[in-house]
Formats: sequence, C-alpha cells, structure tokens
Amino acid sequence: MAGTNFFDFLESQGRRREEIPAAIPPEPITVTQLTQLIDRAIKSGVPATVHVKGEISNVNLHRTSGHLYFTLKDANACIDSVMFRSEAERLKFDPEDGMEMLVTGSVRVYAQRGRYQLYATNLQPLGKGALELAFQQLQAKLEKEGLFSPERKKLLPQFPRRIVIVTSRQTAALQDILKVFQNFPWLRLSLFHVPVQGDGSAELIADALRTLNRDASRFDLILLARGGGSLEDLWEFNEEIVARAIASSRIPIITGVGHEVDVSIADLVADYHAHTPTEAAQVAVAQWRGARETLRMSEARLLRSLRVLVSESKQRLLAAARHEFFRRPLDRVNQLRQLLDDHQRSFLLHATRQLRETHSRVDKIAARLTIVDPTHIVRLRRQRLKAISHQLAFVAKRDIERWKSFIEPKADYLRALSPQAVLHRGYSITTNKKGDVLRDAKSVKPGDKLITRFADGEVDSTVQDSKQLSLFE
Repeated sequence: MAGTNFFDFLESQGRRREEIPAAIPPEPITVTQLTQLIDRAIKSGVPATVHVKGEISNVNLHRTSGHLYFTLKDANACIDSVMFRSEAERLKFDPEDGMEMLVTGSVRVYAQRGRYQLYATNLQPLGKGALELAFQQLQAKLEKEGLFSPERKKLLPQFPRRIVIVTSRQTAALQDILKVFQNFPWLRLSLFHVPVQGDGSAELIADALRTLNRDASRFDLILLARGGGSLEDLWEFNEEIVARAIASSRIPIITGVGHEVDVSIADLVADYHAHTPTEAAQVAVAQWRGARETLRMSEARLLRSLRVLVSESKQRLLAAARHEFFRRPLDRVNQLRQLLDDHQRSFLLHATRQLRETHSRVDKIAARLTIVDPTHIVRLRRQRLKAISHQLAFVAKRDIERWKSFIEPKADYLRALSPQAVLHRGYSITTNKKGDVLRDAKSVKPGDKLITRFADGEVDSTVQDSKQLSLFE
C-alpha cells in the first residue's frame, strides 16, 4: 500500500465492484454502521500486522492510563498511533520526538473520534538497537545526577574479612570467584543467591543489596558478579533500579559482570569496576596477597625499633646510676632538710611581721570607729531635734496670736453685714417655694405660696391680691 491512502483504497475497491450490485441497503444507515463498514474495509484490505517505518513526534505518555500516544510520519503523510500500557511497559528505552522507528502493529478505526490509527505492539529504533539506545539514555541520565562521579565512590577496605557474593549459585562466575578465595581460608564468605538473567532479576538483585545494607556492619565488602553473555543476557545489570541500589549502598561494592569488553551501568556506578568475576575476587584480596611479606617487614622494623629503644634506655639508666644522688643519697636528704629549715624560719618571720602589721591596722580602725560612733551621733541629733521642736512651737504660737488679732475685727465686721444681723434689726426675707428671693410685687401672683423668714423663725403665706403691695407708695 506504499504511496496510497485509505481513500484511494476505497476508490479502487468501488471500481472493482462496479459490476456487483450494491450491498448497502436502500435505507439510511447510522454513523456507527458506517464506521463499522469502514473498519471492515480496512481489515479486509490491510494486513493484520504491518511494519511501518517513520519518524515519531508528539510523544505523550499518559500518566493515568500508562498508554503511549505519538504520531508516525514521513515527508508526505502522518498517522496517529497508540501503544497500550501492557506493551509500553516492556520498552527498554524512552521514545523521544524525532527518533526514526520501525513500528509493528495493526490499523483499526477509532470509532469514538471517527478516524483510523495505528495500534503499535513494538517499537524498534532504526540505526541502533533498542537496548543500546536504552543504555545510552540511562547512562546520560545517571551521569547528569552524578552517580558516576569518583567523589561519590567509597574506598575499598584493605583487608576485608567478611565478604558476601551476590550472584546465582549455578553460575560459572561463582566457581571462578571461589577458586581465587580458596587460598585465603581465613576469609568469612557468604553467598546471596539471586537470578542474574531474565525478567524480574533486576528487582531481585536490588532487593538483595538493600537487604544486606539493613545490617551493614555484618559485611566488609560486596561482590556483585555474573559471567559473560550477550547484551540481552547482561541487561539486568543495566536497569536503573540496580544502579540506584548500588549507589545507595553503605557497603563498598565491586562488580565483575561479563567479559573484559562488557561495561554495564552497574559497573559505572559501583565503587570498583572489575572486568571479570575473577578480577573482582583478585581485587578484593589484593592486599591479603602481600600480607605475609608486609608482616615480615613490619616485624623486622619493630625489632630494629625495639633494639634502638632498649639501647637508648640502657644508656639513660647507666647515666642515672652514675649520678651523684645514687652515689651519696644522704647528702641530698640533708640538703633538703636544711632547705626546709630555712623555709620554715622565713615563713615564721614573715608571718610574725604580717601579724604585727594586721594588729596595727585593727587599732587604727578601732580609733576611727570611736570617733564616728553612731550612738554619739544619735544623741547629738536628738538634742538638736528637741531644740528645733521648741523653736517651732514658739514660732507657731506667735503666728497664731498675730493672725487672731488680724482676723477677729474682720469677723466682727462680717457678722455685722450678715443677713442674720439684718433680720435682728426688724427686717424679713420672703421667698417662694423654690427658694427664690422676692424683690418686687411683679414676681408673684394670687395663689402663690410664700415663706417669710424672721430672725426667730419662718411664716408661710398665700398671695391674695398683688396690688396690696402698693400700700407704701
């Protein structure tokens, strides 16, 4: 079908059937029926499985469903494509826009959108294998994160005694490792059996490394090994889950995977990359190989150092033995006794002088205290306070008499001017019930209640005729 499209195919089918009576019923059909006719036409004219090469674009991995959607195109045409989750999870690489792919799948109609699309079951990169592409993608990703950095790698122990081998017990790699270790019977070896090939092996290898690290103090070193094989056989050591388990291990890890030419992602992350399982075992015991010679050399250096130390100590002892103290020890004792007597006399003289000076200072302080005795000061202050009290009483009495002679005439004058004195002279004060003083006849009216105050009492009255007030005019 190269160079033709779906509508050309339908047109050719129509010409081929011109002599055959139309199978479409005379009644109108539904959209669903028309879509089914198109789907049957595609299935009858397109092989069940097609292999299509082209460039992928608009790559979109749906987060919820896990389906992979993309467009496959060449210079003149394009087709929408989908790879369902079950097939997409088996891809070893991440499809990206612009990759040239060989897509295997089938063409069917997507009825809900009314269009045909390619349902992919496999993607194969053109120009390089899928595993090689996946290796390069993961290598670039982990290198960017710094997992291959030498600064991150742990130092291998010089003399490891507790070594655990992570591999399958049926592999030749295990036998090669044990041949190296048989010359070192003092080593405590452990085997953690895991499958090293096949689906799911990567997860088991990663679980093994995590399990060993739960009690990292039990082991000094981990050997992760596998014999040679194809890229597909060794692929479990190129999985991201294994690489991250190696990177997070607290126990140093040596990898020996495949042959000398094989390099896996696990090798790049490991603390030491041995090219074969045998080399991995040799690296682990490298320091042990020269341990006897190292011990002999250390023993010789220690003996030389001890001889020098003994000789120097002997010379110091002889010099001490020839010292005057050991020849006449009582002379030194007598010197020290005389020195002690001298110090004692000096101390007594100094103490006596200090005591006399202290007594003199105490006498001076006592004399000063007598002068400033607080009892004497209180007696003087009390006498002064008494004199001041007498003086204040005299001044107060004199001031009172003076103010009295000044105030009494004014009091007599005020009493003469007071309203009570006026009342005693025969006058009266008339007020209404509110207490207002009545100063003229216009301020009252018949029926008002009045109070007239005299010097010796009050009289209540009622106004009957205001004109009576003009009697005195």
